[in-house]
Amino acid sequence: MPPLLDDQRHAASESPAADLLVVGSGAAGLVAALSAASRGASVMLLTASELTSGSSPRAQGGVAVAIGPDDGPRQHAADTLAVGAGLNDRSAVDTLTRDGIVAVQALWRAGMPFDGEPGIPELGLEAGHRTHRILHAGGGATGAALVKTLLSHVIDHPRITVRVHARVSDLLIEDGRVRGARAGACVYPAHAVLLATGGYAALWQRTTNASESRGDGLAIAYRAGAAVADLEFVQFHPTALLLPGRPSFLLSEALRGEGARVVDEQEHPVVNPLLPRDQLARALASYRRERGSVFLSLRHLDAGHVRRRFSSLDQQLQDWGLDLARDLLPIAPAAHYCMGGIRTDVDGRTSVAGLYAAGEAACTGVQGANRLASNSLLECLVFGQRAASCALADRPQAAGWEVGPLPVSLSHQWNASVGTVASSTLAALLDSHLGIERDAQGLHELVTSLPNPDDPTTPNDVLVAALAARAALLRQESRGAHYRSDAPYTCDCWRGRIHWRREEAPQFERVEP
Repeated sequence: MPPLLDDQRHAASESPAADLLVVGSGAAGLVAALSAASRGASVMLLTASELTSGSSPRAQGGVAVAIGPDDGPRQHAADTLAVGAGLNDRSAVDTLTRDGIVAVQALWRAGMPFDGEPGIPELGLEAGHRTHRILHAGGGATGAALVKTLLSHVIDHPRITVRVHARVSDLLIEDGRVRGARAGACVYPAHAVLLATGGYAALWQRTTNASESRGDGLAIAYRAGAAVADLEFVQFHPTALLLPGRPSFLLSEALRGEGARVVDEQEHPVVNPLLPRDQLARALASYRRERGSVFLSLRHLDAGHVRRRFSSLDQQLQDWGLDLARDLLPIAPAAHYCMGGIRTDVDGRTSVAGLYAAGEAACTGVQGANRLASNSLLECLVFGQRAASCALADRPQAAGWEVGPLPVSLSHQWNASVGTVASSTLAALLDSHLGIERDAQGLHELVTSLPNPDDPTTPNDVLVAALAARAALLRQESRGAHYRSDAPYTCDCWRGRIHWRREEAPQFERVEP
């Protein structure tokens, strides 16, 4: 068994150069580490906290994969494109839906305990999918089961060394190429670095994410000169539990796929529960603002089946004095998933040589402006493996995209404030001005209240928030998870992604229909 050690015990001189340095221990990072090690590479895996921290173990939804008798990659791709609001990279979508089948089969062989009988998986239905194609484990514990399965192989692998509590602060760059990373007093040299650090949805006050999902990897890559994109597209999960003094606990999409209803206090239906997430979240936010509370109800379903099917969710709610099968569960949308991130191609290349990214930290364009339910864990499996393979090939060229000026002429003199913003203040500002609905006035107030993201003293979380706010202010349309009440229509001139690079004006990458 390789060492599983606290970073603080090791001096920089004790770390020889690894073939691949993986930052992050979620699904994408673990898959990348195993993929590289299986090819004979030496891998150093760093995680800022415990190995089971981050978003992956919290993922209740399943893994979407086209293995049903009436399904296939083309159908899965069509659903992904339909929900993505015209901003998906078609090559990335084809890669996800095609390679996803192979990735899930490999996961199965690795011991992943998907629900169902041996050789006969149970396929669930979720919003935006036109057929049953969602694999679950433990009802609502898919992410935890997946991470446990992958970790069992990572910890036992002789070519993978793991360091916990190793928070990366910056990347080492030599002759224009990333050559490693620094974490605290330790330096970790490597031939290539792969960032799999997750998203930034924990910046919001009401969030389903773990507290560490604050965009550290994105900020580190941006400071190293990498392009980032699509930062305005943040998905708000429509059905997060709303209890005073309790976290915004996710009530899985699978509940609605199983037949759960969205109702008012009199149990009258409020909205179709299987609408895509962006539409459902906006509908619930509007209803709560104008009419009152909303609830998730499974009362009309067989109670025994509900408790068996969603045993982990049932147990958690029991601990909080609620009955999943019999109570009206108060809900409200919460920040959940980030479509934006470090811009990469389908092989994980960033715009900086030697730097790769995968999972929610990356923006391949596969999710478009709005992610299809249960495509996130699949993204980690597919693109974690591809990024590791590309990093080992050690091709020095950086990925390139055809970018140009923004489609409309706008001033970029942001007049941002100086100084910093407390985390609690930042979260409240984002909830108020960069939530499910935005408008120019609120976004302008937000932008002018945040420091310059290019100031080296700006903290990582504030840097990411400042870029996301600027992107949302620039995009004068509504598309997918980005809804502007002062620009409620989708405009073809904005069919593309906004790129940001340090100390450069924002650029626009057109996405063809």
